This record gives sequence, structure tokens and C-alpha cells, in this order.
Amino acid sequence: MTALPDAIEVLDLPAHVTAWSVARIPGFVLAVLGSWQRAHGPLPPQFSLVLCPQAEINAMGGLPPELHAITDARLRCRHFTGCHRPYLVVLFTGDDAEARRAAAQAVLPWSEGYRISVDPDMVRLQFAQATEGLETDTTRDAADRSLRSLLESGELMRILA
Repeated sequence: MTALPDAIEVLDLPAHVTAWSVARIPGFVLAVLGSWQRAHGPLPPQFSLVLCPQAEINAMGGLPPELHAITDARLRCRHFTGCHRPYLVVLFTGDDAEARRAAAQAVLPWSEGYRISVDPDMVRLQFAQATEGLETDTTRDAADRSLRSLLESGELMRILA
């Protein structure tokens, strides 16, 4: 198995993403790729990658069903930052890797996506997209919610607890 280079370069990362980007944490991406390579063999020379905080996925109630349809479970892993925050990391390979990466980011809040090239001397992350908050339906009027519907859904009890 070929060892990964020690150098990493993140290209075209917008300033507003730089403030919260996990890809900029020293050693994080190389550790993820190294773990994946030890478990599954050599990485392809080019692929796409999505990084998303596990806390955001938990807040949504788990992985969205759309993500299961466009990813391979063998290409998903969880990795911790140095401050013990877990991240979901998804690799996308093949001709449609970029399309599937974009589709995944459409359902993963606070995610960052990259096109990766692994050269003998450098791992390059070309910024592709960042998704902050997801669009939610805010058109539902609070007056449309009856006391009965709040009780039946359990929402009222969660509020009062």
C-alpha cells in the first residue's frame, strides 16, 4: 500500500467557509484518508469528499434516506477532530462522483465538499461547495396548529418537560 504524502493543500476555500472548515484542521483530512486506506486499500488518484458534523446529522434524526441511495456504506466513515467532535466523511468515486457529492450536500447541513487529487507529493483539496443551513419550510402558520395536533405529536410535552 502506498503511503499518503504528508502535505495537503486546500484550494479556493472562500473566506466565509474558512472560519468553520474542518478540512483546515491540521492533520484531519490526512488522518481520515489514512484510516480509510488502511481499512480498504489504496485510494483512487481522484475522488470527491464530503465532511459533515455528526451533531448536525443527529439533529436531523439520522442520515437522510436520500443519502443512503447515493452513497456506498463502505465509503462512509466517522472521524473525530482533535477536540473530540465526530464528523461524517463520505468518499465518492466513479464518473458521477461530483453529481453524487452535490446531491449529498443538498441534504447535509454545514457540510463541505471537495474534489480530491492524491499525487505522490501532495493531497490537493479543490473546494467544490459548502452547505450551511438547509432550506426548511417556514410557510406553515402557527395558527394552523391545534392543541390536539400538538398533543398528538408529543411536541407540547417536549416543550413543557
